[in-house]
Amino acid sequence: MSGTKSEDSKDDNLHRQGSFRKLVPGSSSGDSPLGMSVKMIDRPIVSQTNKQHAIFLQEYNILSEYKMLCSQDLKGIYVIPSSINSFLWFGVQFIRQGIYKGGVFRFTITLPPNFPAGDCPKVVFETQIFHPLINPENGDLCTTWGFPEWKRNNRIWQLLQYITKIFIKLDMKMTRVNEEASNLQENDFEAFRERVKACVKQSVNQVFNPPTTMDDPHYITFSQYVNEIHDPVRQEIYDPKEEEENKPLGLSWVQPGSFQPFSKPEAR
Repeated sequence: MSGTKSEDSKDDNLHRQGSFRKLVPGSSSGDSPLGMSVKMIDRPIVSQTNKQHAIFLQEYNILSEYKMLCSQDLKGIYVIPSSINSFLWFGVQFIRQGIYKGGVFRFTITLPPNFPAGDCPKVVFETQIFHPLINPENGDLCTTWGFPEWKRNNRIWQLLQYITKIFIKLDMKMTRVNEEASNLQENDFEAFRERVKACVKQSVNQVFNPPTTMDDPHYITFSQYVNEIHDPVRQEIYDPKEEEENKPLGLSWVQPGSFQPFSKPEAR
């Protein structure tokens, strides 16, 4: 990664990271990039005498985790690491079903300093959400309901599945983080539904708001529809493609008008 840092800095884990510009190295054993990513994260932890080398390996662990995430078919959720700090990831969840349907909820994921070991990554919602598992004061999501113990073989994409699930399938037995939401869900579901509708509407109204605390080029933003910019793109998508008649498919390895390969001299 592109970030640099002096050796005497005391906070190597959280601020050395830059944008994800490196690729997982190739393998002579024929492993796929995804298989290599899994092996890279799951390899045993060994003591590192070179601190900079340890940080370099940790960055590759995070890159491998993100590569695995991109290979998953996750619906309606978008995540990207910060360009400044790879331990901080930005996310947006589009709810497509359930009583939270239509909501657009922003969140951040913060990896533990000793990732891939350590506790479950911390999930904090920037959008105000009325939900039993979300702290109404600071937006913290209770991850222990889905991950009582975060193990080394757990993956970030599984955490994202959990984030989607809590909005689609509500369980009366969920950990009571928001007491008011839990009580309404259990005793007055119609009132609970109305509060949910209000937070969904508020989330939609805030979609185009610029970031207030995040000054990062990877922070996910949305712009309103501009006819001059977006109409031509939309038209191109909907217009049928004109197929050229008698268009050759692929490359030919034979002499025109014959079955003679180019690699052989013409038969006389």
